[in-house]
Amino acid sequence: MKLTKKQTELRQRILDQIYARGPISRIDIAHNTGITPATTSDVTGHLIQEGFIQEIGQSQVDTGRSGRKKIMLAIANGHAYYVGAELTARSYTFCITDDAGKAYVEKTVTANASYDPEVIRGDVFAASLRDFIADNASYRPVAVGIALPGHFVPETAKIATINPTWSEFKLQPTIDAIDLPLYFENNVHCMALTERLLGPDQTDDNFIFLHAARGLFASVMYRGHLYSPENALVGEIGHTIVNPNGELCDCGRHGCLQTYASQEWIVKKARLLYRNADHTFLRQLSPDVSQLDFETVLKAYELGDDGVIDLLDTAIKYIAITVNNLALEVDARRIIIHGRIFDPAALQTKLSQTLNENMFQLTPVTPQRLTIKPYTQYNGAIAASMLAVSEQLLGTE
Repeated sequence: MKLTKKQTELRQRILDQIYARGPISRIDIAHNTGITPATTSDVTGHLIQEGFIQEIGQSQVDTGRSGRKKIMLAIANGHAYYVGAELTARSYTFCITDDAGKAYVEKTVTANASYDPEVIRGDVFAASLRDFIADNASYRPVAVGIALPGHFVPETAKIATINPTWSEFKLQPTIDAIDLPLYFENNVHCMALTERLLGPDQTDDNFIFLHAARGLFASVMYRGHLYSPENALVGEIGHTIVNPNGELCDCGRHGCLQTYASQEWIVKKARLLYRNADHTFLRQLSPDVSQLDFETVLKAYELGDDGVIDLLDTAIKYIAITVNNLALEVDARRIIIHGRIFDPAALQTKLSQTLNENMFQLTPVTPQRLTIKPYTQYNGAIAASMLAVSEQLLGTE
């Protein structure tokens, strides 16, 4: 059945409520959207028949009122399937998910261990993605989302970023190779979008999603939409200055956050410890300094290496300061942070302590409203698939 523009818009608004606030009742959808209860019931009835959504039982919340309890609606599993892919300098990750974000297939293709831009090539990524889709053709995916380590530039089909690794990476081979709708977005924006659609919070409040990896980036979800996604500089918190007397950053300024807290800089400093420290576990954990990576650093931290503890504690201190500053500058009720640096329990404790010690009294974001999202290597790819879901079903990211 072909829908009119108005019918499509109604479906998108109702589905958006079920994603961002679900499980949710028909009456609450009507209240939140201004769509009449009769129209809401009609649209949700069609969505149930088509397998998009499902009734999952009565509300467990006691409102204190007499009468029938609300019947709750949620996104159904297995209605349609989507491909998600994330580009990183070390690997390409792929997944197949359904509308509800459930992953059915996951795969990693190693791109490059040395971050060599001549090895990280667009044609290689395109071939890997094409092969992954062909291998999983039985799912009949309807769209592809791609999470980028920067911002997509449609005019050149390149990635806008100050990281030289991606300066010559071309996305045109992917556009030419894939015969499905393709959607490109910054990887952290994808994760923020996914947190809104699939995350545990059902209030749809404004929030900040801070991602720490090779660099640091913060995406803001404001009134149900990404804040200023077209401005490539918004969110580049890795280049906020936390120590004017600090080291020279790649951007040409001194003391940027990323010189203390990005994986790339932490590894760089750990390699100096490897070469120069009298006593360090790093030499026992890695046979050669060139093979020392961030996982090695985390292992040395957990073993009690004094030099590494100082490195990571300093990183956490400056991240905590940045989080407190963000809470004063952005209208957000909560902050989600994500990255491998937050895996060790001791670093989580250090972060919480530093936030408490430096928290501004009137900020609406307290340490209790800060969440550490568990890191997995497929979070970015799953987020990319939800970008495709959002574009296909909700009409906007």
